[in-house]
Amino acid sequence: MRPHKLKFSPPPSPSASSDGAARQGRWLLQPNGDGSSSPFQWLQEERRNRNRAVAALCLVQTLFALGTVLTKYTLLESGVNTLVLLLYRDIASSVILVAIATRLHGLPRRKDLAPFLLAGFCMFLNHALFIVGVDLSGALVASCVQPSQPVVTLAIAVLVGQERLTFNRCAGLACAVVGAVCVVVGDMLMQPGKSHADAKGKDNNAIWGDGALLANCVAAGACYVVMKALNRMYDSTLVIAWIYVVASGFLMATAGVFVSSDNGAGGWALPGEAVPALVYLVLVSSVLGYILISWSNNHLDSSQVSSFTCLQPMVGAVGATLLLDEGATAGEVLGGLLIIAGLMLTMAEPRKRKLRAAGRGDRSIAD
Repeated sequence: MRPHKLKFSPPPSPSASSDGAARQGRWLLQPNGDGSSSPFQWLQEERRNRNRAVAALCLVQTLFALGTVLTKYTLLESGVNTLVLLLYRDIASSVILVAIATRLHGLPRRKDLAPFLLAGFCMFLNHALFIVGVDLSGALVASCVQPSQPVVTLAIAVLVGQERLTFNRCAGLACAVVGAVCVVVGDMLMQPGKSHADAKGKDNNAIWGDGALLANCVAAGACYVVMKALNRMYDSTLVIAWIYVVASGFLMATAGVFVSSDNGAGGWALPGEAVPALVYLVLVSSVLGYILISWSNNHLDSSQVSSFTCLQPMVGAVGATLLLDEGATAGEVLGGLLIIAGLMLTMAEPRKRKLRAAGRGDRSIAD
């Protein structure tokens, strides 16, 4: 068989003869006879990148969960305005990210302004609604609701034709949605009046906080899908940098209205107790975290990238219990388990589908 006919065919099975293995080695090194790299080499490198992306996302979501606990602790101890903390975080992160992206990759094209604006607005809603939800509902509830992000991301990606909806993903979607509902209304259905948020006198605020956290997941899902499209045209660092700039612009307009009207000029002050949390949120959660997320989005589906938020309940529960003295109700625990089970179904793919995808090269990423 001539080499050009093997362009995107899967390599021979491990059970092939030694002669077949030797032929496989030749195709891997020189498939086109001119010293150019093999499609199989590209597939192998892409598999390695996908494994690196999985490891990176595990690290990122663990750091995010710790940031959730640290944010709640800072809000309780320092009394800093939530929007002010968020504004300082995004401005500082934008400066660092833009400096890196501009030096390495230049500027985006003007004709692509619209998707950058859309993704930036979604990120603004994601950040603002999340930190407000943490303040009203607590770090543990926030960590339990976050795993609904991949469910929403999958739904949006399917609607725009970026991903396919399989039986496993449908079952996972239904299971995770039920879990998210249990988390939000678990206090009322399972143990009325026993929520840690209610115990602090936040009866109505806790409901608003839960709603803000769910809306935060919708915004995050839309941001992932638009980011995936932009990553096909630009380097991942440039994409996340300018998305962050747009998000910061929306946040400045919002914070300028609410902070000034509520607290006057003094509302912009950042207490010294909030500085360590700000440094963590800027350097770890924003700069490092979102660069890794944007890079991983090149090698995994948007819903798969988002699915790693399922790690947050475990880390968030431990952190909230140790640092914030928060306890989980039965509804929150049940909802978190259902969400994680749904995500496992969503991520599972039939073996035949995986084998077909392995022979399609880069197109397998979009399936």
